Amino acid sequence: MHPRTTESTTDPRADPWWFTHPNESRGSLPPRAHLASDRPELSLAGAWDFRWFPSASDALSACPDPTAPDTAWPERIPVPGHWVLEHLDGDRRFGTPWYTNVLYPFPVDPPHVPDANPTGDHRTRFVLADLTGGARTDLRAVLLRFEGVESAFRVWVNGRWAGQAMGSRLTHEFDVTDLVRDGENTVVVRVHQFSAGSYLEDQDQWWLPGIFRDVRVLGEVHGGIDDVHLTADRDPATGEGVLGCRITAPADAFPVHVEIPALGLSTTVDGPDRVELPVGVVRAWTAEDPHLYDVALRAQGQLVTHRAGFRRVAISTDGVLQVDGAPVRFRGVNRHEFHPRRGRAVDADFTRDEYRLMQGHHVNAVRTSHYPPAHHALDLADEMGLWVVLEGDIETHGFVQQGWERNPSDDPAWRDVYLDRTARMWHRDKNHASVVMLSLGNEAGTGANLAAAADWLRRHDSRPVHYGGDHDAAYTDVYSRMYPTPRETRSIAAGDRVPSTDTAGSERISRMPFVLCEYAHAMGTGPGGLAEYEEIFRAHPRSCGGFVWEWKDHGIATVAPDGSPVLAYGGDFGETIHDGSFVLDGLCTADGAPGPGLVEYSAVIDPLRLELETGHAVVGNGYDHTVLTGLRLRWALRTAERGAVRTGTTELDDLPPRGSHRVALPESPGPGQHLEVSVEAHGPAAGPRRRDARLAGPPAVPVGAPGPAATAPDAVRGPELCVFRAPTDNDAGTIEPTRELWAASPAGDATDWYAYTGADPRDTTSTPGIVISTARRWLDHGLHRLQPRTLPRVPGAQAGTVHTLWAAPGADLAAAPFVLTHRWSGTDVPGARRLELSWQLPELDFPLARVGCVLSLPVDPDGDVEFDGDGPQASYPDSCAAARYGTHRLPARALTEPGARPQSSGNRSGARRLSIPLLDGTRLELRTVRAELDGAPAPRGLQWTLTPYRDVELMAAGHPHELPDTAGRSWFLHLDVGHHGLGSRSCGADVSPAARLHARSARLELLLGFDADPGPGAPPP
Repeated sequence: MHPRTTESTTDPRADPWWFTHPNESRGSLPPRAHLASDRPELSLAGAWDFRWFPSASDALSACPDPTAPDTAWPERIPVPGHWVLEHLDGDRRFGTPWYTNVLYPFPVDPPHVPDANPTGDHRTRFVLADLTGGARTDLRAVLLRFEGVESAFRVWVNGRWAGQAMGSRLTHEFDVTDLVRDGENTVVVRVHQFSAGSYLEDQDQWWLPGIFRDVRVLGEVHGGIDDVHLTADRDPATGEGVLGCRITAPADAFPVHVEIPALGLSTTVDGPDRVELPVGVVRAWTAEDPHLYDVALRAQGQLVTHRAGFRRVAISTDGVLQVDGAPVRFRGVNRHEFHPRRGRAVDADFTRDEYRLMQGHHVNAVRTSHYPPAHHALDLADEMGLWVVLEGDIETHGFVQQGWERNPSDDPAWRDVYLDRTARMWHRDKNHASVVMLSLGNEAGTGANLAAAADWLRRHDSRPVHYGGDHDAAYTDVYSRMYPTPRETRSIAAGDRVPSTDTAGSERISRMPFVLCEYAHAMGTGPGGLAEYEEIFRAHPRSCGGFVWEWKDHGIATVAPDGSPVLAYGGDFGETIHDGSFVLDGLCTADGAPGPGLVEYSAVIDPLRLELETGHAVVGNGYDHTVLTGLRLRWALRTAERGAVRTGTTELDDLPPRGSHRVALPESPGPGQHLEVSVEAHGPAAGPRRRDARLAGPPAVPVGAPGPAATAPDAVRGPELCVFRAPTDNDAGTIEPTRELWAASPAGDATDWYAYTGADPRDTTSTPGIVISTARRWLDHGLHRLQPRTLPRVPGAQAGTVHTLWAAPGADLAAAPFVLTHRWSGTDVPGARRLELSWQLPELDFPLARVGCVLSLPVDPDGDVEFDGDGPQASYPDSCAAARYGTHRLPARALTEPGARPQSSGNRSGARRLSIPLLDGTRLELRTVRAELDGAPAPRGLQWTLTPYRDVELMAAGHPHELPDTAGRSWFLHLDVGHHGLGSRSCGADVSPAARLHARSARLELLLGFDADPGPGAPPP
């Protein structure tokens, strides 16, 4: 072991080291791998004594005296944990969480932090015999290991200083051999919320101080191993493996016996020099088949065990990322470690559950944004099969507000800190098969320190170096981008010139793998456009996919003033500077429930592809290493009345990785019919798989002969024109001024490259500037507060026709008139009425949210809604891969998901029939006759939303408990001929031009009637 550095003074009231210099970690031992072994270990997890100080200076007078009475420690808190998450529902006497995305929560003056620096003292005790189980002489050293402490901490053992460190998401070990004694030992840890290290930890998450990962006492035995570096290489051509082994240990540990029983390897290593041990033909480790071999290293006094996965990570000469000789595509997510009640204090069971949920939705890769995760996360990725981009604990995003002036990434004073953080990341996790890329960090600008960290990694490892901020690819091996538009993504993937760099840089980039380290920002309702990105990834070999931002929301569980549970976001704890609900940007809720975005992403990235075309089905294998076998295609032509009309089965040949079959279908659906197709497959690791698709024929609606004018049914109020929706987070746009979408089409550039904006896509001008969000356009034009005026009867119009002009107060009616025309009439269809609607719309330079109307209905909130159309989940023009045509039944309350920050949700498409329960026990039966947009069939048919809330109510509420009580009042049925897409502009690309809603006219015809409710057990009609 390395000798412990001694401090110049043991006085705890010494100078405030936590901000005097960025490299003030002292006493922390050099980093090493996290090893499983039989050495004695003792976890100190549990309830610790605690005392809190509002500032670091207040803590200086408190001495870490091990003999201090318990009255000097008035509180107890759990470790691992965060002190600000204690008493959140009470007096909050330990301060509160604080959320920022970009801005630092203190003035930017590195390395200094404010005087008001909350500080927590933690104390626990352990008995040395609980570690040793025998004589202390059996140990050559006793270490104290901290796996995660935010932000700076100092350690005393039995009143004597042991060391101090920064680097919140990194492991630090201290040699306390000379400080411990037989019997009981007292450990005191002083933690400061902010430090010089905080300047490198501006990581778009809650600032949560505390000891949030395990603390362990380690007994280093005589003849034991200090560190092991194992590489498990496999030649893709021959299948033969080589185990590379370097053992760091004192002389009395050697020889070390190395065994892999499953491969018949049994040999000895006589010293610390690296050796390469051929092991013959091995089974490859991949994320699709995560085969691991048990490795045993038997030193003279210690057994170290490891689970090795043999694979070779390489970049081909044409810039394709390969593992085991095959190209790899990430279907990934960015993952922060977060629990709504425990913060970043997560255990292996929690992580395993998250990984299971990911894999159940076809996610195959994780970027550990933006720091190394708890060590168990890598063990589980090896075991369960996930590609991992391992990221360093470095982000200085807040310096963007200063134009990157004084950014530590390019400051020589911070060089050693960058190298130390990089080394600690790499050493702890260097032996993991799942790690296929090493990332320097995130959003830290650029500079010499990042380049030096990249050089350090290359000297120690052959895996590709990644960093999203190296826009010229000057010191990385992979070209990485955040939130490019699909068109920009396609251009880069195709190898076109990158306007942001010079010719040499573009040529260098064109020979690199291309990854989107962040895309499709999953904030609120959305994201949209996932299928467009996936199509690009599949089409271009250099594209190795991407990582959706992000896996889950970070809402903190607390209670609202009315006592109801609430998931809090930025500002809810009184923070003076915060980034609001930007922390709610995940595919899952904070509680881990899959959101609509995850369901859509799962459908888009499903490796078993089934796409229906007229007369054909395309079956695709999206796996990178797995052959799909036992392929069987089944089809059935059905009608709602008669069930299956005809059926058939086709056996298909095996599908190699990334292969496809095009299969002729013998039937096409006619009026009132739909074609159901399913494909079944098996793979060595994929297991049994099935995927379904449906293709609907033209509707068969009993239109009936026109009848005389009629009034609306008594239960129905309306229709009222609606061209607005409660803005989603994507409608509202990004909170990051530096990441707004710009109209940037370089003059003379012949490549397929431009960043489309929120402006009219028909506008081909190229004027740089910040683009106004779509929601802002809607609000500025008053689309949320339109008022009606009934127009005089138009000569020649049918009796009962009503023309209504809608406009916002103060609007110029000549410039922006919205006219809704509607007519209720009878029909010879028994019990039905016909509703005919048409819209005349102004020409606008921005898209509308919807073109439709809204009806008010006395809906039974406890009943089920049944519908024929796309479902069961919501769908939008750019988010519709998961919805399938069919007959669906859902509880009325489940049709919308306003979220932790309420907004529009729950749109559904392609409705042929709706059956809605009413309070009087009857059901409103609605059938679509015709839906047209600008004279053509509406691309998504009739779209509809049923909600208990008005759009303005959703828009006004910051949390669910702020929504009005809807008991006893009408619900609102939106019937839309067109609907605007979602995009991911909360921090990314706006809605693609094809999914924007620009229309001048629309037409809709419906039949409405009322039937007795058959009850929940009745079969669908």
